[in-house]
Amino acid sequence: MIIGLEISSDFAHFSHPATIYSSLTYPVPPKTTVMGMLGAIMGLEDYLFLNSIKYACVVKKIEAKRSFCFNGVKNALSELNLDKAGIGFKSGRKQFYRELLVNPCYEIYIDLSDIEKVHRDRIVELLKAKKSLYPLYMGVNFALADYRFLGVFDSTQERGDADLDSIVPLDSNFAIEAGRSYTDIRFATKIESGRHFGNFADFLVETSGKSIKCRDVCYTRVDDKSLIFV
Repeated sequence: MIIGLEISSDFAHFSHPATIYSSLTYPVPPKTTVMGMLGAIMGLEDYLFLNSIKYACVVKKIEAKRSFCFNGVKNALSELNLDKAGIGFKSGRKQFYRELLVNPCYEIYIDLSDIEKVHRDRIVELLKAKKSLYPLYMGVNFALADYRFLGVFDSTQERGDADLDSIVPLDSNFAIEAGRSYTDIRFATKIESGRHFGNFADFLVETSGKSIKCRDVCYTRVDDKSLIFV
């Protein structure tokens, strides 16, 4: 079973999981972030069973990436190592910069085939009702997200040359085209208890919403999209 949803917000910040307080953002939500989003929609704090999902991310729009200045309060960082977090604080406060994506919008397609039917049915039920039992964020709690359920889709597996709409593994046989905006990223595709991240992999992203041309590639056809699930 493959479901699709469009997720958008005014801002987004997807930090590297190896950092606690990163200023840099990924251009797309990693798989572990999408797992957290589904967990929020379901109202679950323990969502590790979602490691079994596969997802494909399509960039619809990212208007800009900007660096914003924030005022940090030392007492608000009690979850960090204060011996390290306290460096640079004066009178308990400190300014810091964080990259934010401006007006991002993504289509996320999720293959739920490998999770239990009771969870599949619950996810679809909530999405159809446009509910989220916990607040839905675009990576950080001040970036509230909205979503639109796109539906449940059939799919076909194909192989050949294709213009792919999703992010693709970096080892794909892709072609660089003029008028595109490419970047490569490395993110985790698995999370275990205690926020231990693993199965890191490298991907190519086209950040302006255009397709990525690949040769002799295995891909999944979903509706009118050519996707690679990871």
